[in-house]
Amino acid sequence: MLSIRSLCTTVLVVCAFTSLLTAEAKAQALSDVVDVSVETTALEAVRADKRLSVGVRGSLPLNEVNGVAVEIGFDQEPDEVLIRFDPDSSPTEWQSMYLVASATGGTAVAGYRQDSVFPASSFEIRAYGAEGSTILIRDVGFFDTRAYPEESAPSDVQPLVGLKTGTIIPPPLINRASWGAQPFRGTPVNLARPSYDYMTWHHAAGYSAENEEEGKAQMRAMQDLHQNVRGWSDIGYQFGIDRAGNLYQGRPFMDNSTSLSQVPVLAQGAHVGGANTGNIGVVIMGCYHQPEGSRCEQEITPEAFATYINLFAFLSERYGVEPALIRGHRDFSQTACPGDNNYARIPELITRVSQVLITGNEPLGEATMSGSVDSDGAVSLQWSITENFGFDALEIRRITDSGTYTLLLDPSVTTSYTDASLAGESEVTYLLIASSTDGRQQELARLELDIAEPNRFVMTSAFPNPAHQSVEVRYFMSAEGYATLTMHDARGRELSRSDSGFQDGDQWIAHTYDVSGMAAGVYYLRLRVESFGGTVFDRTVPVVVAR
Repeated sequence: MLSIRSLCTTVLVVCAFTSLLTAEAKAQALSDVVDVSVETTALEAVRADKRLSVGVRGSLPLNEVNGVAVEIGFDQEPDEVLIRFDPDSSPTEWQSMYLVASATGGTAVAGYRQDSVFPASSFEIRAYGAEGSTILIRDVGFFDTRAYPEESAPSDVQPLVGLKTGTIIPPPLINRASWGAQPFRGTPVNLARPSYDYMTWHHAAGYSAENEEEGKAQMRAMQDLHQNVRGWSDIGYQFGIDRAGNLYQGRPFMDNSTSLSQVPVLAQGAHVGGANTGNIGVVIMGCYHQPEGSRCEQEITPEAFATYINLFAFLSERYGVEPALIRGHRDFSQTACPGDNNYARIPELITRVSQVLITGNEPLGEATMSGSVDSDGAVSLQWSITENFGFDALEIRRITDSGTYTLLLDPSVTTSYTDASLAGESEVTYLLIASSTDGRQQELARLELDIAEPNRFVMTSAFPNPAHQSVEVRYFMSAEGYATLTMHDARGRELSRSDSGFQDGDQWIAHTYDVSGMAAGVYYLRLRVESFGGTVFDRTVPVVVAR
């Protein structure tokens, strides 16, 4: 594999384009189209006739192969990519490689294949572009089109039709005609022989899409890659999802359905070598394998994850695939796909799909939520319920680095709330959750906020309040001083005292009180901060003990 150190020694122009670089790491865009990656050695960059040429050399894998693919990073798309075999002995003529660029730029895959195996032991690849451009050959891999040939449909197997009735509403589908698919080459084969067995998660690496326009373009690019580089009859996956959560049809349906609500008969894909029968492949556009560096550290968006949940729940209910049979591509092959960031969330995905199968996913309502942060770090929330399709309870969940907490049960009696218990937190997410009597829950609105540190002394409200076992209060020391906390009953009598001692400034301090032995009632926590000039802060907050 080409290292950053060796690359910088020989191809200086590449080192200036740091967004293309990944330290000692294999690229991801080849993960679904090659069987094996190989080590390469960088060649000296050549500049002539206002053109730049970068190249690599390497040895062919020991197994017989008849196809090769190379992933390329660039700031301007290369003009051409060429390959020749046995360059050190009796080199063959240069062969042109078919180039498929990502629709959003920056990444391309070039490929070359022939009917017979390559009768060679080594190879050289060169990519050509404009003199001022930057080009990086990231990875080279080989494949054998004969290893897992696409099958003909057995004459004695009837297509398995999914259940036409169910409680899961499928996501809207952008079908092949809408994204401009090329025709299937040959005749599609029934996926279920005799059953649907797995749902498998992939990522598209360099082929990322933030919206429907980019998603359609990337579906065309992936189909081009799979048909014209890998030699498959069509795009390898049954479905694709972009980062906005839009769902796309991959392979054509056997019964010419145009939406999931028709519960189509699925065709076999080519996404997991040797394990495609009964295996439903879904790819998310983008790159999610964290060790690959800044180019490949995406996290799945909430919108895309929600589409995965609803799609897999629908497929599970209608086609009989248990949620426990959700897999990642790496469970079947030696690959990083679908990336560490996605693979780590498969247990959560299985749990969420299982929950939706119980509760259904019919909309419970619609709402909006907004909020602002004041100078003390307190958050003022406002929300509005615009539609109620059958929920009878609401709650607000707060998510911070400290964990998840339900702030307010049944906020339908009001439309605002002030959260003053965020001391020391930098970010917070609020969820407005609706619940129905049959146990279903649904997120109606979400709000994410950054919390800035205050510029003066602050004491938060007690939390939780009312309290049963313990209560916490936090305060911010904007300057150094001696802090004392005292607990008082409703008559003002001091019940306990806690001296935190002399504290440095510019820090949050938390203190927890055990109230499990206290009688129900209203109490008061008082904070006093003494500095060299006397008392600089004095505040009291109420604490309600409930039994």
